[in-house]
Amino acid sequence: MKKNLSFLVVALLLSVQCWSQNRAIDSNLSPSQLQEDFEILVKSLRENHPGLYDFAPKSEFDSLAALYQRAFSDSMKPSAFHVLVRKFVANIGCGHTTARPSQAWYAHVKENPKQIPMHVIVEGDQLYVKKIFSSNVSEWKGYKILSIDGRSSSDILFDFKSITEHDGVGTVMVIRSVERLFQTYYTFLYGSKDIYTVELEKENRESIELVLKGKAALPYQVDWPIDMAVDLGINHANFGILHEPTEIAVIDMSSFPREGYKKFYRELFKELAVHDSIPLVIDLRGNGGGYFPTGNLLLRYLMDEEFTMDFQKPRHFTKRNKHLSMDFASKMTRFMFTTIPDRNKQDPDRNYQIKYKPIKKNHFDGDIYVLTDGLTFSTGSFVASKLKERRGAIVIGEETGGGAVGFNAVLSWSLTLPNSGVRMNLPLYHVDVLPEQKDDGRGVMPNISVESDIEQRVFDVDVVLQKVLEIIQSESFKDI
Repeated sequence: MKKNLSFLVVALLLSVQCWSQNRAIDSNLSPSQLQEDFEILVKSLRENHPGLYDFAPKSEFDSLAALYQRAFSDSMKPSAFHVLVRKFVANIGCGHTTARPSQAWYAHVKENPKQIPMHVIVEGDQLYVKKIFSSNVSEWKGYKILSIDGRSSSDILFDFKSITEHDGVGTVMVIRSVERLFQTYYTFLYGSKDIYTVELEKENRESIELVLKGKAALPYQVDWPIDMAVDLGINHANFGILHEPTEIAVIDMSSFPREGYKKFYRELFKELAVHDSIPLVIDLRGNGGGYFPTGNLLLRYLMDEEFTMDFQKPRHFTKRNKHLSMDFASKMTRFMFTTIPDRNKQDPDRNYQIKYKPIKKNHFDGDIYVLTDGLTFSTGSFVASKLKERRGAIVIGEETGGGAVGFNAVLSWSLTLPNSGVRMNLPLYHVDVLPEQKDDGRGVMPNISVESDIEQRVFDVDVVLQKVLEIIQSESFKDI
């Protein structure tokens, strides 16, 4: 087994070197430089990560680290090393433990925008065209991608999955991340170029070859489904009242940023109070989290009883590491946490608990439906889990990317490796979303699972919202 794993690691090193040969900004790193960076990474993880062995035993982590370390016998470019680091940390099962290339790499890509001009949909082990940013873009929507630059669709997908971080053992987050970050991941793995050759399969199963010019990456856009939005003057969120076929309120939150949400929530729930507790749909699809007080403030308008945010960290102090840093706001927050009494001094970890009481004015007491997908993560999954387990909300859609019972988050260290410039985020705390439950590594499971076919996804048919409307309408008929 170890011989096979050693062979795989060596093969991996050779392949990632080939993927990066066109990176003019990359200067080869010597074996000693590679080993130094990797040693710093592993040491930093062992000394600081709050959940390093949650989903794999320490012995397995140590064996994998040793195999990678021994494989650095040849020089390698920083971009190839970054790919290798991503593959290594993906084994931890922590979506907040992430790696990025150096700042110089990003600056080069920004100055030379030559990403593959395509968004994709993943179905099984195949890729399909979501959108091509070229002439006649609608003509190729939904076509199966056979290969790109000679690499098969299944091989590309395998490579992409291997560098995608995720919480626990769930797989939906990996698939949705590949879709959302396809252009970025392609550049990570294979570099950027002037021309891309894409082979598609037509409806009659004949193949057609497209030659696409590289250009700047474009965001994976998801349109707001409700036309009658109420303007509450804030980005990252929408609020609307849908009157047909049945009356519901919809809040669409793409993230939980720091600014502006107190006023947004006040206006939102003031408006909701006028509508006599109509059903409320909270759309957390694509919500990757953000500022945890923003998520908890939303919960205060929705939860019937007091609730808590429980989190912990290893009791030992972080050992001095000149490669770790933290921004000033995070340092001050960490200091404030030290004033919270330890709720379990017998535990080898330092435990924290913040209590929240419901807001009485314009509190929402009606039925709640939460829409989730594989990109519902961090604070997004925290809110979904609390509403499902503590408020009786009905969750509809996909398993969340963030853990239902717990995950590592709140604050993060920034680690910059000195030779490669690769940058890492290392979480500082472990959040116990549902402290009384055992963590099986899964996300928030929907009460009602909804899947879309290729055609529905290509043309942005919102089958999840349609399902909610069907359910609410059927419940309304029961009351007649």
